[in-house]
Amino acid sequence: MAKGGLNLLLFLGSVREGRIGLRVGKYVQNLLEQRSHKVTVLDPKELNLAQVVKPLHFHKNPAEAPEILQKINKQIKGADGFIVVSPEYNSAFGPALASLMDHFPPASYSYRPSTIVTYAGGALGGIRAAMQLRQYLSELTTVHMPSMIVIPNAPKTLDEEGVLKAESGDLVKSCTKAIDQLEWYAGVLKKGREENPV
Repeated sequence: MAKGGLNLLLFLGSVREGRIGLRVGKYVQNLLEQRSHKVTVLDPKELNLAQVVKPLHFHKNPAEAPEILQKINKQIKGADGFIVVSPEYNSAFGPALASLMDHFPPASYSYRPSTIVTYAGGALGGIRAAMQLRQYLSELTTVHMPSMIVIPNAPKTLDEEGVLKAESGDLVKSCTKAIDQLEWYAGVLKKGREENPV
């Protein structure tokens, strides 16, 4: 439905040295920007919020919460949709991702779609982390897309700039399908929020 012009947030889920997540994030960001969407990257390593000690919604007066939390919360509430990029660690999604997203209440994410992107060095591409993310994103009250982007052998698939090292028709096809769904849901839900505020 929406062809360009969406305001999207891309969450990175790793803070490790040499993380492949930067490559994956750049790859997906480029695909979205080619469709004229605005993409803002939320990187837990750059934001350096540390572990969740006191989420925004645990402050009696959210206006007195740290300014960085207020700023990110405004970005989340102003987004039309989310892209959640995560590695698979011990068959689970990255703890840095949960720590970043858990700083903010489910109400901030509500009535917006999310697309799951996982990656790994192995052949499964982080699919087990993706299954956990479906439940987690549901708890944050986002509408996660039926189609996901799963990138196996990620270090060999993408270079450091997020460019495919070799032609991968399956990956391109899955990305196209997932982004098409994100655009449709984001457009419909945006229109719904505007016509029937929640």
